[in-house]
Amino acid sequence: MSAPVNEFTISRVVVFSFVLTILLGALLLLLPVSRLPNVDPVSWIDALFTSASAVCVTGLSVRDTGTTFSAFGQGVILGLIQIGGLGFLTLSTYFITRFQGRRRGISLQHRHLLEISHGSVKSVSPAQLLQAILAFTFLTELLGAYLLFIRFSESYPTGQATWLAVFHAISAFCNAGFGLFADSLMGYRQDLLVSGTIMGLIILGGLGFLVVADVTLWLVARARRQRESLSLHSRLVLQTTLVLILFGAVAIAAMEWGSAAMGDQPMAVVLESLFLSVTSRTAGFNATDTALLTGPTLFLVILLMAIGGSPGSTAGGMKTTTAAVCFSLLRSKARNRPRVECLERAVPDETVNKAMLVVTGYLLAIIIGVLLLQLTEAGQQPFNKTEGNLFLAHLFETVSALGTVGLSTGVTPTLTTSGKLVITILMFVGRVGPLLAASAMIGAVSKIPYTFAEENVNIG
Repeated sequence: MSAPVNEFTISRVVVFSFVLTILLGALLLLLPVSRLPNVDPVSWIDALFTSASAVCVTGLSVRDTGTTFSAFGQGVILGLIQIGGLGFLTLSTYFITRFQGRRRGISLQHRHLLEISHGSVKSVSPAQLLQAILAFTFLTELLGAYLLFIRFSESYPTGQATWLAVFHAISAFCNAGFGLFADSLMGYRQDLLVSGTIMGLIILGGLGFLVVADVTLWLVARARRQRESLSLHSRLVLQTTLVLILFGAVAIAAMEWGSAAMGDQPMAVVLESLFLSVTSRTAGFNATDTALLTGPTLFLVILLMAIGGSPGSTAGGMKTTTAAVCFSLLRSKARNRPRVECLERAVPDETVNKAMLVVTGYLLAIIIGVLLLQLTEAGQQPFNKTEGNLFLAHLFETVSALGTVGLSTGVTPTLTTSGKLVITILMFVGRVGPLLAASAMIGAVSKIPYTFAEENVNIG
């Protein structure tokens, strides 16, 4: 009989599994075999930063991946990306299950860990969901690699084109943003095959395995003419994702038309705006020079990065469902409805409270992160003496790290050691989630058997 599931123990398992993976990756990247000949040794902070960025599928880099790391080092980074994207717990649960044998199945603890990572699907057992997750991941990455190989093989030898295709396909599906080109994907900014493939991989990885499984079961049921409907979660994710992508693309195109970043060629502006809207939600690939974007566009990208992808996916951020529930809360209160309503369903109060906690946690993390970066990078230098708009750059960097996006205005390589540590911690907190990280650090909190007397306070 399985022992009862302890939420505190689970949160610590999640947090420390990521910590150990990051430290192991950093040690491997410090090895001489991990870097190219005639390249300066990788410092401990750069190795730690790169490993954390890979495991947390962020993509922020202080050393150029393609010109710094050898094939072995790039392989280490790719392995860390795959582990971070799928989730250490998903892989460990799979191998434990295979080792123990199918007869014993998945224990209660591992079942709960899997549901925390990806959720649960009706009529599908945890073991079947686990196999489906791995199969969907590798088949999607394989298809993406094949499509990218078609284009890369036109400019590179077969072996190099294959590696480039595999690396970028896995990085895109895991929403990591790591690339082997010095300019990310700016060289393919108007290439529909490369841009379309990368965007497709980002979206599929950012939807979440739960949504993909739910949609698949719904399509199968429809094909068999059975009555079946998508869950509220899946409908909310799909609609919110579509709205964010389209709104972001239209707004970016309107604000950047004729700018130094995108120019005024209609097809180029449309494709680059769509790509930026997609990649802003935790992928981090560059098809446009972020440093050339206008202030309003940077602020919009910050909002998209903060929202991020969907629960149970390879993406980070506060998540689409969190944003949708908060919007539904405002709309329901404006309409004087007694419950929070969304897509003709009432959302449980516990879910609404959790959404508000997530938003509050992220806002606090952003405030602390920006404050620390201002201290480590600007120090006591007077505001009117700082070079450029460092506050906006640090806000952008903080949200990018916390949302595990990887976009940057160019300040990442110039960060001090203290600044790199701040960003490393933000990437880690963004990947495991502020609430889960806090739970693991604070420890188990027992419930008190009483409540205090109620008294009103004035608000607003």
